[in-house]
Amino acid sequence: MYKILFIDSVTTGMNPERCAIYRLGGIFTEDGVEKKRFELRMRPYQNARISEQSLWICNETRSSLLYYPSQEDAFKDFIALLNEHVNIHNPKDKLFLGGFNTDRFEYPFLTEWFRRNGNERFRDYFYVQTFDMMGIANFALLHNRRDLPDFYLETIAGEIGVHPVSSQRYDCIANSKTSLDIFRTLSRRWGLDDVRNEDETEETFRNYNER
Repeated sequence: MYKILFIDSVTTGMNPERCAIYRLGGIFTEDGVEKKRFELRMRPYQNARISEQSLWICNETRSSLLYYPSQEDAFKDFIALLNEHVNIHNPKDKLFLGGFNTDRFEYPFLTEWFRRNGNERFRDYFYVQTFDMMGIANFALLHNRRDLPDFYLETIAGEIGVHPVSSQRYDCIANSKTSLDIFRTLSRRWGLDDVRNEDETEETFRNYNER
C-alpha cells in the first residue's frame, strides 16, 4: 500500500523563508482512494512579507486574515491530521506529497513551516520524493509541449483528459482533486492497475468558520 497526500497552498509571497502560508488544503489517499479532505486557514506569522497580489487572488485583506487561527494552532491541526494517516514510529509508514508544482512550492514551504514551529519530524511523515504532476505531465505531454499556450494546472488537465474540479485557480481542495484525477488518469494509461478510482472521503475538516 502507498499513501499520497495531494496538497495545494496559498501563500503571502514566493519566498518560503520570508513569506507565510495562509491557506492549505488537500486530500489524503491510499492506493488512489480518497480517505480525507481538509482545508486549513491561518493568519501569517508576525513580520511575514505580504504581497498585495497574494491577497487579491483570494479576495482577502490584511484585516480579514486576522480572523483566522494562528500559525501555531493551524500547524497543530495539520500534525493531528498527519497522525491519523501516518505512524511516525514505523519508518516504513510515510506519505508521498502530491500536487502540481509541489517540488518547487509546497515542499519548501512545508519544510520551512515545520522548522518555524520547532518540529524536526518532517522526514518522519514524508518521503523526499514527491508525485509532482507538473513534472509527470511534462513527460506525458512530451511531444506536444511546444504547442501548449501555458503550463497551468487547468490547461494540463484538459490536455490529459481531466476536467478541472473548479474554475477558481486558488481553491486548494479542488486543485488537489484535479491533481489526483491526473494521477489516476495517467496511471490507468500507463497500466498501473493497482490505482483505485474510488472515493471514501467523509466530512471535510476545516479549522475556520465561513464569514
